Amino acid sequence: MTMKKQKLPVVFRLSKEYNAGMSLSSHIFKVGAWTGFSRVLGLARDLLIARVLGAGRLSDIFFAAFRLPNLFRDLLGEGALSLVFVPMFAKHKNRSKIGPFFASNIFSWLMAILLIITVIAQIAMPLIMWAIVPGFADDPEKMQMTVFVSRILFSYVILVCGIAFLSGVLNAFSDFARAAAMPAVLNMFMIGGLVLAMYLNAGEGAIYILSGAVLLSGVVQLGILWHRLIKRKFGLRIIRPRFTPGVKTMVRRIGLGFAGNGFYQLNILAGTLIASFQTGAISWLYYADRMVQLPFAVIGLAAGTVLLTSISDALNTKDFEKIYNQQNRVLRNTMMFTLPSMIGLFVLAQPIIQFLFEHGAWTSQATVAVAMAIMIQTFALPAMTTSQVFSRTLYAAQDVKTPVKISIVALIVGIAVMFALAGFIGYLAVPVGTVVSGYLRNAWLRYECRSRGLYRPSRSANFAIFIFGILSLAMGAGLWWAMSAELITGIFTLMLAIAAAAVVYLPVAWAINKKIT
Repeated sequence: MTMKKQKLPVVFRLSKEYNAGMSLSSHIFKVGAWTGFSRVLGLARDLLIARVLGAGRLSDIFFAAFRLPNLFRDLLGEGALSLVFVPMFAKHKNRSKIGPFFASNIFSWLMAILLIITVIAQIAMPLIMWAIVPGFADDPEKMQMTVFVSRILFSYVILVCGIAFLSGVLNAFSDFARAAAMPAVLNMFMIGGLVLAMYLNAGEGAIYILSGAVLLSGVVQLGILWHRLIKRKFGLRIIRPRFTPGVKTMVRRIGLGFAGNGFYQLNILAGTLIASFQTGAISWLYYADRMVQLPFAVIGLAAGTVLLTSISDALNTKDFEKIYNQQNRVLRNTMMFTLPSMIGLFVLAQPIIQFLFEHGAWTSQATVAVAMAIMIQTFALPAMTTSQVFSRTLYAAQDVKTPVKISIVALIVGIAVMFALAGFIGYLAVPVGTVVSGYLRNAWLRYECRSRGLYRPSRSANFAIFIFGILSLAMGAGLWWAMSAELITGIFTLMLAIAAAAVVYLPVAWAINKKIT
């Protein structure tokens, strides 16, 4: 006797869809919360760096030396592993033998290759630094110190890439929180190193204490994630690497993934080269980028990290309505926070930098220089955030080549703008090039998604975003008035002004977001 398959009641089906939406929002919230906490610690770390190293010679050396480990972290942690490894591993993760072997084989290859790269980099570091910061060559002592610190910090590459890989494994099991918490661990160790340097009155030795703290944090992060995998009873281990078909596919896709997600980091490297000819400019651009990256990481990267898996699942079932609904919901929700962040940073750039950083070795000249860079780069925020939706959609559709092509063109255009304007506006050419390349990339990604039926814009979402823009401009006008009336005179009144703007804007924007469907 066969039983007829019964259709689920409508209420139950709607409940499942609601729970799925809540699960997506819950994951995004967790990742965003940990990212936000990490960025707050990062701000405290930057305040200490500004106090201990200043915004000149020593800070230029540290930031230049730390650029390469950061590049590897960003490409692997937020690029190749999340976009290539996770979808491939997801097919095998629940198979008791194949899953651990697949992950262990990829991990072993990764460690072996990185070990070789590290040895080569240690030998060739003078040439590498000459290529990245040629302006340092005018000061032989500065270049020599940069090379030495770079050799210390490049050892962190193996650790940070291992951390990124373990994070990818945990993300495939929807264990997003552990991976999102790791940058907070790095920041805590760096803060500890800076406090120790202040206590010891280390002088130039502070840069070596800080570098050692970075390496120690990598060991701890790797241990935390590995312990989590052991608790999940997942047998990841180092094995003799084997060149399987999966490895071939992984290598090909990771190569494309580097280019596809690395355009922003590569733009920063080009900017480093330009800024190296102006003392302090590398540090000015670093602090400006940190301020702009704060809302982007909390809003954009958090949504992109979780959205990749969600859209991949919907594509497997050909549920395009679900894809469109998720995309437009994420676009509305992210723009509700991104637009006021953009306007707020533009209006309050100078008082934020002045009241947070203008202490100790930090000068008023550095405050003005960083504020000007922020006021330009903040206009890239909407493009940076929305491109997460469109790029993740293409990667979920297993199309790696299109984002690569778009990123390469955007990279070339951005760098061309930087070099074309560098002779006229100096280091400010870097944020201008970043804005231009960001919007070009975003517009092209959106076009590709829409032309393939992978994205369908919603009138209600577009109207809501337009209203958010109007509300953000009104909020910005209020903040500008508060500055003109000299009501913002210190860190307390600055925080009060930001809180007042949020209290007025958020309830209105939230109500409109709920009302417009």
